[in-house]
Amino acid sequence: MWDDASALGRLTRWLLLLMALLLIGTCIAWLYNSNHFPVKQVSIQGKLTYSDGKALQRAAQQHTHSNIFRADLDGIQAAFQKLPWVDSAMVRRRFPDTVEIHLTERVPVAHWRSGGLVDSKGNVFDAQLKAKLPIFEGQPGTGKDMVKHYEEFSGILRRQNLAIKELIYTPRSAWLVVLDNGITVRLGRENEIKRLQLFAEIWPTLLRKNQNRLSYVDMRYKDGFSVRYTSETPSENVSDD
Repeated sequence: MWDDASALGRLTRWLLLLMALLLIGTCIAWLYNSNHFPVKQVSIQGKLTYSDGKALQRAAQQHTHSNIFRADLDGIQAAFQKLPWVDSAMVRRRFPDTVEIHLTERVPVAHWRSGGLVDSKGNVFDAQLKAKLPIFEGQPGTGKDMVKHYEEFSGILRRQNLAIKELIYTPRSAWLVVLDNGITVRLGRENEIKRLQLFAEIWPTLLRKNQNRLSYVDMRYKDGFSVRYTSETPSENVSDD
């Protein structure tokens, strides 16, 4: 074998490759465990309006005590995504000494009646906001559908300079809209878009002149609607249909 030049050449090349791999592995291990290359900066990026800056820095610092190679990117991402206002987080190393965190913040759409807020994706999250937002009331898991209906309903009402104060989706899947003027519009469980469109059509001609006396407008009739004035004696409730 030792007289075979080609075999000896192959062995030499394999030994050199092995030595190179060992050297590279040693360098990587040294870099990973070294006290050199510390994380000197945590760069938090993104359009942030509601997040607590101190809470963001604390979440980052918990996972960046080591050097840039050992920075726990997955841990940082998980820590940020637990913060109430953070919708998503992307984390990366920027050599030689920076961890970059790009955050996308939740967009609040409404207050959830039983507590918390509803974001633009329909997620209910535990946060407080003093801003004037509509109130949503619904069953767990209905947030996405309520946001979709809120946007559709608002588009219809906006043409009449009306806005939604409360949006209610009952356990029986019926829709109720409380307007910013205090009037409740009952839409029922089906054809809610068409019923609200009809309400918007009749509002300027039949209803607006009496808006100060109206308690609710019931749009659940096939060929019409009914109204209740605040001065009337309460009648029996109409079933959802």
